[in-house]
Amino acid sequence: MSWSRTLRIRQQLRSHIESGEEIGLFFSDLRGFSTYAAREGDHAAYEIAEEHEQIVDEVIGEHGIVVKTLGDGIMAAFEEPRDALLAAVALERALRDRNAATPNAAIHVGIGVSGGTPVMTDVDFIGHSVNLAQRLSGIAKGSQILTTATVARRAELPDDLHYVPLGERTLKGVGRENIVEVAWLREIARVSDVRDRLTLILTERGTLVIEFAKDARRDAADALRNLLDLGIPETGPASAWQRLAARAAYRALRGASSRLEGTVERPVRDVHLSLARRGLTLRVENRTLLLSNVDRSAARRFIEAARAGSSAEPAGA
Repeated sequence: MSWSRTLRIRQQLRSHIESGEEIGLFFSDLRGFSTYAAREGDHAAYEIAEEHEQIVDEVIGEHGIVVKTLGDGIMAAFEEPRDALLAAVALERALRDRNAATPNAAIHVGIGVSGGTPVMTDVDFIGHSVNLAQRLSGIAKGSQILTTATVARRAELPDDLHYVPLGERTLKGVGRENIVEVAWLREIARVSDVRDRLTLILTERGTLVIEFAKDARRDAADALRNLLDLGIPETGPASAWQRLAARAAYRALRGASSRLEGTVERPVRDVHLSLARRGLTLRVENRTLLLSNVDRSAARRFIEAARAGSSAEPAGA
């Protein structure tokens, strides 16, 4: 990006803010970055972060600038919130294509977009809208774009995109916000667990996208570890069996976490879905995931759509 172009956009951003017009704030947060660095080394992780920044630069368009890099994330500012949303979609689509070619070193990001009139310094932006965008990126699943209902009401999307209301969430340091997802995949069906920790999306490509909430696997593993440490009595007729089962579940979950860290999209034919008493089960690569407390009718419709999609001709969506 040339310095003259950056200067022009910064001047335009300052003009918008001074006249009380909202600009768009954008945070892109790499998923699994620490795990990848521990497994592959700092140099490999640095290369992933550099590639992430390069792709952001390529898709940012004529109305935005990168404000700063945060190691495993990037902040950008745009003349309008809609510009930030469209850049977020372009980034997710570019990463999807890139990951299809390099599945062993996939890049997944959660993106948060807000609108506001922050304080603009020579090198940064400060204010509620900045904090809001960062918090949204922090709770976004890998490959998910989150914004607020306020932005959604004002920013009309192209015909190939749509908003999905997610309800109110409490964001640390920000408070309650009505959250909306920008659905950028060409979806046939989707289903989530009751806590919205795991979402399955069936696409027109004939693929199944698995979106994990940030730290969802670690939360589940920690819960099982706590069960082992605190929740099962040391003595009693069933305690030995309970602890044995919990240890087995903990080992299996840790294995699934490492193997499924990059499993974001798979052909439907490679995934087995079934409706169980406790929810919807998904088996991929000899590992099993459970969407517990899922709406059974929604889960049944999703399975039917997946079975139909596995026999249909993929659409290059």
